[in-house]
Amino acid sequence: MARLLLAACVVIAGCLLPAYVNAASCYKFLSKDDYPNCMQLDSSLVLHWRTIDNKTLELAPDADGYLGWLAIGISEAGLKGVDINVVVLGSQGLSWIMGDYFMINATTPNLDEEQNAVLVVSPTIDRDNHTLAIWQRPLDSCDTEDTPVFQDVERSISWAYSYDNEWEVDKASFTNLTRGLITGVRLFPSSNSSSSSSADALSTSITLAMPSFPVPAANTSVVCVNLQLPNDTAYHVTAYQGFNTTPFVHHVIGYVCAAGVVPAAPALGVPYKCANSSWPNPLQAALPVGCETVNYVWAPGAKGFTAPPEAGFAMGAGSAGALVLQVFYQNPTGVVGKSDSSGLTLTYTPTLRASTLGVLTLGNTDLRIPAAAARYTALPNICPASCTGKRVLQPVSLVSNFYMMGRRGVSTLTRHIRNGSAIQPVGRINYWDVEHPGFLTVFPDSRTLLPNDTLISLCTYDNSNSDSMTFYGNYPWQELCFNYLTFFPASAMPDLDYCVADTRKNVTTCATRTLLAAMRDVPDPTQLLNGTKVSVGPLNISYYESAECVLHDQLDVTPYHKPNTRAAVASIVLVPTVLLVVGWMLYSKYSKQEELELLLARAEQEGIEAPMVG
Repeated sequence: MARLLLAACVVIAGCLLPAYVNAASCYKFLSKDDYPNCMQLDSSLVLHWRTIDNKTLELAPDADGYLGWLAIGISEAGLKGVDINVVVLGSQGLSWIMGDYFMINATTPNLDEEQNAVLVVSPTIDRDNHTLAIWQRPLDSCDTEDTPVFQDVERSISWAYSYDNEWEVDKASFTNLTRGLITGVRLFPSSNSSSSSSADALSTSITLAMPSFPVPAANTSVVCVNLQLPNDTAYHVTAYQGFNTTPFVHHVIGYVCAAGVVPAAPALGVPYKCANSSWPNPLQAALPVGCETVNYVWAPGAKGFTAPPEAGFAMGAGSAGALVLQVFYQNPTGVVGKSDSSGLTLTYTPTLRASTLGVLTLGNTDLRIPAAAARYTALPNICPASCTGKRVLQPVSLVSNFYMMGRRGVSTLTRHIRNGSAIQPVGRINYWDVEHPGFLTVFPDSRTLLPNDTLISLCTYDNSNSDSMTFYGNYPWQELCFNYLTFFPASAMPDLDYCVADTRKNVTTCATRTLLAAMRDVPDPTQLLNGTKVSVGPLNISYYESAECVLHDQLDVTPYHKPNTRAAVASIVLVPTVLLVVGWMLYSKYSKQEELELLLARAEQEGIEAPMVG
């Protein structure tokens, strides 16, 4: 009877009070001392969070009004492979159910067979007209259906909620109920993760853009423009952001020129074709001599890059005084009459930092993806110990990955091998989303590159909709497999910024783009003798195994999923609490509403129901 009366009160309260008040704000009901991180997701929802003992992530969303269910999703990037935690109000209006779900391609959430989310504080109906839930999940469960959270590594946050409690109905149209997505969130920030400093008070910015260039009607075009950089003194670029003014931009690259090099032709500010459209290999680009060093890479959908406080990209006196802006256009329908002014905005300071940043390119230019292949992992790019042992002069700090694949891309991984064993990957994206590329901070245990380390890059594709083999290239029907890896100090690898394997020949480039451009017509045997290419040697990449999570060893990194039709079964523990109107909390590792309702009923029959307040 007490339960029925309370249920009636809940229903009446829900009828008398408004569904929401549009007044959600951080720390309205929680303390910043308890939750140092908080983000406004929308006008009706905020998300507080904290980490516990470097093992657990605790989430505390607070929403306006009395919700029927609330979902917070964590993903690597975008709305693919979302790890979703859901709290659902039971049909009796008294119990809340915690669910751990996953979503592969922005469709219906599937129940995770391994339930890793635990409800700590159940939402409650009170006079403040809000819904506050608190739950915990591991930072890294090693579950293929969970998104790991690493220190200072960016993740995407998505959210959805409803003011009714029809989760079993609503989840079928979950994507229509998703309220938003925020990328680049560091859920486990370190104390020094911010790059701001007093020196940055002198920062200014410069915009480098294509000067109203008429977008070609060709399927693919690569266009460059030579631009002057500030050079009155020495500077460090501490951040940059790309932008596109038309939808035809595939990606943008900024090549800096060596000290004292300012291209005389083509003239500054005049766009020109800078790659052979029949073979768009990055080493075939007709760049001005001395302007082959990649510092800046960006693709539409990505946020900007922020340098660590120890380093910046060199610019100005004594270093780069000019830049070649290279824009890759794709115009598959042949649209004419559109002008583009896409480019980069650089933030720079005259207060120099301790180190200079560089970019190491890893990847594969020998892609051959079979027709109709639903899942195909291309031959690996191996940057072997024979290269790093020769070109890495001292320990190098690895900062961030920028992966680049096309629409057939499924997943990508950069493994790190040291002393014959795999350590934590440099980076991994299990669910590639071409709409949401971005800079991914290197995983914590792999942030130092040592001489004789090996880096192995892998890309997996879905070519099931193609009736022909897919090759490497920048055309819409071709594919890419690159990782632009930012590092410092650049002085530690003065002769290495491009380590891309020709796996079928068992050789790898081990040089800079400047050296390779000068030796474009030199045959492989000669380059093997002078060291700009090295033999990979016998290397069975599946041999190396890490002592940590087995996911670090996977070659085909995207998990195979089947919808889960059963919920995990464990015990329900109901414990009393105080200061809550409902008067009890639910610790749960369950998902399916109907199954939990049955378990609750069974608990009631067995006399272990939690005591009610009053």
